[in-house]
Amino acid sequence: MWYVMQVSTGAEEEICQQCRRTIMEADEDVFVLTAERMTKVLGEWKLVSGRLFPGYVFAETDDAEDFFLRLKQRKINAKVLRTGEEITPLYPEEETYLKKLGGKEHLVRYSEGYLEGERLVVTSGAMMDYKGTVKKVLRHKRLIVLEVPLMGRAVEVTVGVGIVKRQS
Repeated sequence: MWYVMQVSTGAEEEICQQCRRTIMEADEDVFVLTAERMTKVLGEWKLVSGRLFPGYVFAETDDAEDFFLRLKQRKINAKVLRTGEEITPLYPEEETYLKKLGGKEHLVRYSEGYLEGERLVVTSGAMMDYKGTVKKVLRHKRLIVLEVPLMGRAVEVTVGVGIVKRQS
């Protein structure tokens, strides 16, 4: 099951490395979900990747209590998201959705598509089968803002989507 840890924004990769070096066991994983996007560098479009959920690290483990006890013993600066006093995993449908979106590499690949009126039609990439709420299309920046479920609430994330054309 996947669990969520809140960390200082910008320290996500460092926390993952600390966990991998000191507390992670063979059947566990600690990772940051990332997303590819296009950005202009010196006038040219370049493919880069960035954090999908800034300030959050995900842990995959079958024994959450033991994992987070090891985390606390090593004084790794991460706050485990809970419901009341109980360590709560992502809802199964949220985990399935994020696994499908990010794949085995936990990377949301850059997508391409077109606008049909106000409807976004994605023709390639991670967003191809996406069904959900698109909050904003930032066409000239090649980005879209989505509402993604996380711990029972909707969180806005930005992913890269190149809009090839607009159809009426």
